[in-house]
Amino acid sequence: MMRVCAIIRTMLPQITQLLQLQERDQRIRALQKELKDIPKSEALAKTQLAGDLAAVEAASQKNKEIEVRIKSVELDIQTRQNSIKRLQDQQFETRKNEEFQALGVEVQRYQREVTALEDKELEFMEELEAGKAALKEAQGRLAETQARVDEELKSLAARAAGVQKRLDDELAERAGLVAPIEPGPLDLYTRLFAKKPDAAVVALENGICGGCHMKVVIGTIQALRQSEGLTQCESCGRILYLVE
Repeated sequence: MMRVCAIIRTMLPQITQLLQLQERDQRIRALQKELKDIPKSEALAKTQLAGDLAAVEAASQKNKEIEVRIKSVELDIQTRQNSIKRLQDQQFETRKNEEFQALGVEVQRYQREVTALEDKELEFMEELEAGKAALKEAQGRLAETQARVDEELKSLAARAAGVQKRLDDELAERAGLVAPIEPGPLDLYTRLFAKKPDAAVVALENGICGGCHMKVVIGTIQALRQSEGLTQCESCGRILYLVE
């Protein structure tokens, strides 16, 4: 019995070293995940701008289209006014009454078209005024969202800097924990921890592995009690330490 206790005592420093390292590695893994998730949070924050940016772009594009229509109507009006002037000059020059009247009919037709075009131009101008108001409102919403997103991004940047600082500190302290561990146990632990999402070193209590929660064979329990080397769970491969 004394020999078994002595063997367990020689194992305790090894397991203790690995448990201390594992605790540090778990914190490092959590910090690395948090740091990796921050860009996702930044991207999500920026998506809040998408709707408002689209609204501003749509309102701006609509106003540009209305302005193009107004310019087109203005050009049509100018063309007809030029035609009216040309016909009126012809009226002034003609000495034939029938030709004068015919030219007058054409002048009246063009004048009616000018009136209709001017009415259309007025409608477009009113539509443009409404469009400008809508654009101003959309720009206001965008500015509010931009300010909120900028603040959120600033907060995320500060958080990232804080997490990185904590991570650097943890990594520096980890180096001190790794130094005294023998290469064999360290290599086994490192390979296991890379594959296991929770832990590489777990307790064996009541014959149950604390990692995979499977019952181990009697031989594993006996190995923990008697072996001077590390004992692994036969189901999941995790390094075990006995809790009785």
